[in-house]
Order: sequence, then structure tokens, then C-alpha cells
Amino acid sequence: MIDFLAGAALIFAGGFAAIFVVEKAKAWAFFVFAAAAQLFILPPAFGTLLNGGQLVLPVHFSGPIGTAYLRLDPLAALFASVTSVGALLTSIYSIGYMKMYRGQRAALSSYFFFVGMMSASMLLVEVTQNVILFLIVWEIMSVSSFFLVAFENGDDEVRKSSLYYFIAMQAGVAFLIAALAWASAASGSLDFSSFAAVLCKHDSVSMLLFVLFFVGFGTKAGIVPMHTWLPRAHPAAPTGVSALMSGVMIKTGIYGILRILLLSGIPDYRLAYGVLVVSVITGIFGVMNAIAQHDIKRLLAYHSIENIGIIGMGIGVGMLGLVYNNPLIAMLGFFGAVLHVVNHFTFKSVLFYGSGVVYSQTHTRNMDNLGGLSKYIPLTSLMFLIASLAITGLPLFNGFISELAIYLGLARSFSEGSIAMVVAALFGFSGLAFIGAMALLCFTKVYGICFLGLPRTKYHVEPNERERTLLVPMGILTVVIVGIGLLPWLTIDLLKNVVMEFVPSLNPDQLVPLTGIFRTISGALAALIGLTGLFFGLRAFLLRKRKVSRYKTWDCGYQVGSSRLQYTSSSFAQPFLHLVAELVPQKIHVEKQPVLFPEEASLESHTQDLSERYIFRPSIGILNKFLNLFSWIQSGRMQQYIMYGLVFLVVLLIWILGIK
Repeated sequence: MIDFLAGAALIFAGGFAAIFVVEKAKAWAFFVFAAAAQLFILPPAFGTLLNGGQLVLPVHFSGPIGTAYLRLDPLAALFASVTSVGALLTSIYSIGYMKMYRGQRAALSSYFFFVGMMSASMLLVEVTQNVILFLIVWEIMSVSSFFLVAFENGDDEVRKSSLYYFIAMQAGVAFLIAALAWASAASGSLDFSSFAAVLCKHDSVSMLLFVLFFVGFGTKAGIVPMHTWLPRAHPAAPTGVSALMSGVMIKTGIYGILRILLLSGIPDYRLAYGVLVVSVITGIFGVMNAIAQHDIKRLLAYHSIENIGIIGMGIGVGMLGLVYNNPLIAMLGFFGAVLHVVNHFTFKSVLFYGSGVVYSQTHTRNMDNLGGLSKYIPLTSLMFLIASLAITGLPLFNGFISELAIYLGLARSFSEGSIAMVVAALFGFSGLAFIGAMALLCFTKVYGICFLGLPRTKYHVEPNERERTLLVPMGILTVVIVGIGLLPWLTIDLLKNVVMEFVPSLNPDQLVPLTGIFRTISGALAALIGLTGLFFGLRAFLLRKRKVSRYKTWDCGYQVGSSRLQYTSSSFAQPFLHLVAELVPQKIHVEKQPVLFPEEASLESHTQDLSERYIFRPSIGILNKFLNLFSWIQSGRMQQYIMYGLVFLVVLLIWILGIK
């Protein structure tokens, strides 16, 4: 455990050291420290993952914290491994990406300092088991990420987005403070392990506590309707931070939910059904809004919401398996959830990194200004395509494997005698299928609009891939995406100890059928790849001596290509958006000259988030009206403010004396 803490300290030290080195060496300094940290973090993390058990370190503080226990069990080890690798890959990516900000020494120093602070605090969040210490490191994570979202604070929109993000995080932590304080008071201890006595009672108190925890951690994860900060924060932050936030940081919310669930034993059936329903709604809401976006990073942010929904569906299926005492269903649900945590980290990081390459070369995130990029940045195009196929859940890639496990858990649920279980399984099955179909539609749009066809605007310079440090993290994660997709049975040994924490009654022999299914899939995919290779090899052999002639497809005599004849992102998605217009409302603005045949015309469409439209904006309006009732308090007179403080202290003293 000491090694683990040393690794976290090294990552933070890397960000601190970057302040003092010359501008060109800042990124390299942070990378060296982040790489060295892996030697301390990954061995205990992977050892715990593969062998089970836990590492415990008591840390003694003076009151009120007292003795705080740091525990690295399989659940914490999984999330810590993802966090550590994510920090390393971000450090590599930042070497190339942050070159565009050279000349801004203070800004670059703050970037690496806060990336190091955020990464180290995430690692501590995943092992801290003391309420006060947990809230401290949780807030350090939120505050450091706020400064990273506000990195380009000269932009008014960035400032608004960062403040919105900070307020959302404080709203979420308010629920966590309430839940942790209540659980601590009820259990008589500040250690998380003591909460089990309260959460396992299955009474109204335990249910309300779980809901408070779910809302608090769900705000960080981006569960609907607490998701509204994601589409604002991700586009505002530098791309390396966006990848770290989407691929890693929002998973701390999932980690928190799983940690509380682990302390709850067998959950109440109402909570299990509630988690499944909310997760399906989250996934559907995220993918529908993603289809309507023009900004590529905003689109990817909504897909983070979608994938959080998929992870939540796995958790819901696992909870239902525990409720109905079916270890196989519980195992499939939790396995799918934790594997999708890893998978989402891989393909979403590649997608964000790829969008960063596009932005660094074109200086735009608007898909309607892009096109034809596969000719200029072919490696980025290929890896972006693989990640797009993975996020849609297609075979050959890792997204298919985790979603398949959830599908299998839902399918097994039909065998249960409960009608409610069957209805929930049908709802989850159809919801997951709908999410997959819409994700395929969305990434067909993204890849086709950005990388295929002709450029829709003239690029200021010809895009290129000369900065190889941008491609290295993408290449590493792409190999993992394909590796898990082709060899899925290897993930069972890696994750079985995590799953068995939630399903202690699971017999290891019950994992054999899943291993068999995954080996069959692996064999079928290998055969498919082999047959495809054989076909193209045979074709090349038969045509080896023939001169290949190329003919243009019949085009009705039209010989001149124009990007104006191509789909825009809006026109491509319009048929679907027309069907869901009530769920994804749009504002359409048309500008044209008031003549019969205008020379110029333009049309812009912008989506409106239902949660903001019907929940948050009205709530903020009501709050403003209420606070305006007390505007008379703000008189501007110092004497009056001193009097307010004095009155408060007197009332507080009387209250304390009254309690005694």
C-alpha cells in the first residue's frame, strides 16, 4: 500500500515539478513522473485484481479524522488501474497537444499542475475509506478539474461552462455530505465499513441513504437528469483533460455507487428496479441528444452519458440478480458493468484524442466545417473508425463483449418467475438494442461527415500527423480495443475477483459457461478474419498478372464534385430527429434575403436539453425570485454586516447552551 501512495505522490510531484522547468520541458517532466508512478501503482493494483484480498494501511490523524484506513481491494484496484494508465496516456498526449499553447508559460504550468493534482486525488478517492478524508480528496478532484475546464478562461463561453461545472459538482457533493453525515451518525463511525450495519437494514432510512448516495455520485457520473454539466465541460476543456474526465473521472461516480452497493448486501428490490429504469433512460437520452450535435466534443460528451447508462444497466441487472438470489444473473450484470468501465475508458479516450488531432490541425470542432480528413490523417482516421465501431457495440471490438454480458444477464432474467422481472428485462433488452442502433447511426454521421468526402471549408494548413505523440496513446488503446474484442475470455480472470465481491455466493464453476461463450466468439471471429484474409489473398493471387483498369461509376454526366452536395451533420440526422422532436427539441434559425431567388442563405439548428429546459432553468428562476426577497440585506454598510454576524453568534451560543 505504501508503494501505491508513493505512485500517487509521484504523479502529483510531476505536475508540481512542471512549474519550475523551462516551457519546452514541462510536458516531458510530467510524463517522466507519470511513467515512474506506474511502477509503484500497477503492481499492487494488478496483484490485488488477480489474486483477490486487500491491502490496508491505517493512517493516524488528530481529531476529528482520527484513524483513516486506506484499502485497496479488487474494486478499488480496477478503478485505480484505469486512473493510473489514463494519467500516463494523457501525459504522453499532452507532449504534442499542448505545443499550441507555447508562449503561455503560466497557463502551461497550471495545466500540468492541476492534471497531476486531479490524477492523484482520483487515486486517493478510490482507496480512502474515511468520511472526512474522502470528502477532502473528492473536493480536491472537483476543484482541480474545475481549473482545467477553465484553462482557456479568456473565452466567455469557457468561463460560463467552468462555473456551471463547479456549481454542479457542489450540488452533487451536498447530497454526498448529507448521506455521509447521516450514515456516520447512524453507525457511530467515520469508516465506510461501518455503514454496512445501516445500509443492510432494508428500511426507509437505508433506502433514503442509498438514494442520496446515488444522486451525489450520479451527479459526478452524469446520470440523467444530473448530467447537464458534461456537454458544457468537455468541449471547454483541453482535449487531454476531456479524455481524462470522460474516460476516468466520471467513473469515480460509478465507483462510489458500487462501493455503497457493496456495503448494502442484498439491495431492496425497489432500488434495483429504479437503478435499471434510470440507467435505461440515461442511455437513451444520451444517445438521442448526441445525434443532434454539431460540435464533435459535445457529441462525445453526450455519448459519455449514454455509456454511463449502459454501465448502470449492468449494475441494475446485477442488483436484480442479488434480489432474486440468482448468482448467474448477478454475475453477468456486474461483469458487464465493470468490463464496460474498462471498455469505455479505451474507446472514448481514443475518440477524444482523435477529436483533439482534428482540432489541432483544423482549429474547429464544428463537423459541418470538416470533411475528407482520412486523406490527410489516415492513422487517426483508422483508429477513430475502430473506436467508433467499438462504441456502437459491433463484433470484433471490446464494446460488443461488455454489452453481450449485459444482454445475457437480461436474457437469463426471462427465466425468473416474477412478471416484474420479465417486464424489466424486456424494457432493458429493448432499451439497450435501441441505444446500440442509435449509436451506430450517430457514429456513421461523425465518421462520414468528418473523415470522408470532400472538405467543406478550406483548411488554413494541410492537416498532417507529424506530431507522433498524439498517435501513441491512441495506438496503445486501439490495440486493447481489438485485443479484448478478439480474446474476451482473458477478461474473466482479470475481473472475476471484482465480480465475486458483489456475488460472494458465486461458484467459480459458474464462470465456465461464460468462458465457453467467449472462447466460441473468439474462435468465430478468428475464422471470420481468416476467411476474409484468404479471400483477399486469393483475389490478389488471381489478379497478379492482370492490369487493373479503373472506371468511374456512372454519374449521369456530372463530372464536377462539390462539398455543397454532401450531407451536413444536421441533414444526415434530420429524419431521426424529426421522429423524436418532442424528446430532442430544436431551435432552427434561418437567414436569407427577402427575394424569390436569394444569393445567400443559411440555416442553423441548436438542440435544447430537456433537463435544463424543464427542471434546472425553472428551478433557478424560482431560487432567484426567492433570494431577491432578501436583497434588502445587502445594504453596503459595514456596520450592518457586523451586526448580522454578532446576532448569528448570539443565536448560536443560545442554541448550544439550550442543548446542554
